[in-house]
Amino acid sequence: MIKSIFTFSNSLFLMALFVLSFASCDALKPATSPTRDDKRTEDRRAGNDDPEDLDPIQSRRVYDPETGTYINVQNAPTGRMDTVQWTTTPEDQQPPIVDSQEDAYVPPTTTNPGTSAPATQIGSGNNGSRKLSGYNIEVALPFLTSRYFGSEDKVDDNSLWSLHFYSGAKMALDEMRTSGGLNAAFNVKVQDTNADATQARSLTESADFNSAQLIIGPYVKDNVGIMAEAARGKETVVVSPFSAGTGVSAQNPNYIQVNPTLNTHLRNIMQHAVSTQGADRIILVTSGSSAQKSRLVALQEAYKMMENDPATADLEEITINLNSNPDLTLDRYLSDQKTVFIVPVYEDESFVANFLRRLYTDTREDFGRNVAVYGLPQWVDFTRINFDYYEGTNVHVSASVFVDKLDPAVRSFRRDFYGRFATLPRDEAFVGYDVTRYFLRMLAENGTKFQYDLPNNPEDLLHTKFKFAPVVDTPAGQPAVENAPVDRFENSFVNILRFRDYTFRRVN
Repeated sequence: MIKSIFTFSNSLFLMALFVLSFASCDALKPATSPTRDDKRTEDRRAGNDDPEDLDPIQSRRVYDPETGTYINVQNAPTGRMDTVQWTTTPEDQQPPIVDSQEDAYVPPTTTNPGTSAPATQIGSGNNGSRKLSGYNIEVALPFLTSRYFGSEDKVDDNSLWSLHFYSGAKMALDEMRTSGGLNAAFNVKVQDTNADATQARSLTESADFNSAQLIIGPYVKDNVGIMAEAARGKETVVVSPFSAGTGVSAQNPNYIQVNPTLNTHLRNIMQHAVSTQGADRIILVTSGSSAQKSRLVALQEAYKMMENDPATADLEEITINLNSNPDLTLDRYLSDQKTVFIVPVYEDESFVANFLRRLYTDTREDFGRNVAVYGLPQWVDFTRINFDYYEGTNVHVSASVFVDKLDPAVRSFRRDFYGRFATLPRDEAFVGYDVTRYFLRMLAENGTKFQYDLPNNPEDLLHTKFKFAPVVDTPAGQPAVENAPVDRFENSFVNILRFRDYTFRRVN
């Protein structure tokens, strides 16, 4: 059976109650139908067009967008969010600092939740993993309580990210506690990093951090690096649910990255384009910036890896400047069979819009010319591009997060979240729910070094699939070295979305 104790500072707890109450204002108005099936747009704009507000403080009668009726919410945001039990961790649980890999690491004493009795080892796993009767979990997120003084009428976006993530995590913990089935107890503590490096470093020096087997968070890349470095060589694993950067912590198998890096996105795009489009011509397109050209190198390497032949000829690359040459046509790049354009550009919406407009114009009157265009996640949020261009040029994009609102499991989660917090869940709530359920299960089943079992445990979740693999960074052009040190474990799965019938749908 899973037990959990939440340790929350007074200001953080009060802020959590305030923000969920504040966020419920949007949920207390009838939801309008968005003009586009965009998960971020729906969640942020639900109900904005109705001038009639219900009192978020006094009333428990709220509008349910699923049924189109008003319902009485038993667990309204004015009620208690959690049952808080305060625990004090002795400072003598601080473990010794390991300066050299030659020194044997002495694990800190783990205390069973709600008791002073130490957790005991009940089994062993792979790579020297210890299976314990109880585990300490720390959730470190930027709630940014230092920016809230009680009089503001707006909550920082990163605070909302953290609160939705935490709310999804809390739902997962409650479900795991009631369903049982895992022979472990969990002592869960929540900390505010304030998105500050000094605060993050202070947390890594605390007894709570050094007695934890699992750290979930934080948000900012630099803070992720601080915590990942602090976990190096210890019996502590840091799971980053947000950062997608490279170079966070080199040769550190105690660091797990949930969000795929840009290179992983590019590899998945190339694999999908080659394996599904049946194209006789694949062209890589940029506007000429050095950053974009470096992405072409990754795409070329991914193509040669798929062909399993380093001597394979490079794919075509073209640089287009439609601003200086607005009359440019793309006829010469089109083929009778099918042409795929991969456009690894996310920082220049005008370039993407102009390219799609030109391609749409050159192909819409000749239905014998089949094309497909692949782009990056930011395209989903572009606002200045005619949807006809997306539809007419067969646009595909990669995405780390995709919540299918037609999925019965997603609909059930949205209903449960709304019934509990009186607001619609943002994407971060789904991420918090999935990350918590997956990694706590892995910890309970495989022990303190569960990361080595991740590659054998893929799983379909609400917001994506988890398909973790060890990452070994080797210099460009150099062959992989057998048994090379692991840099990190990273989710290698990327959602591929196709724009069809004026909405994005997952196609992999």
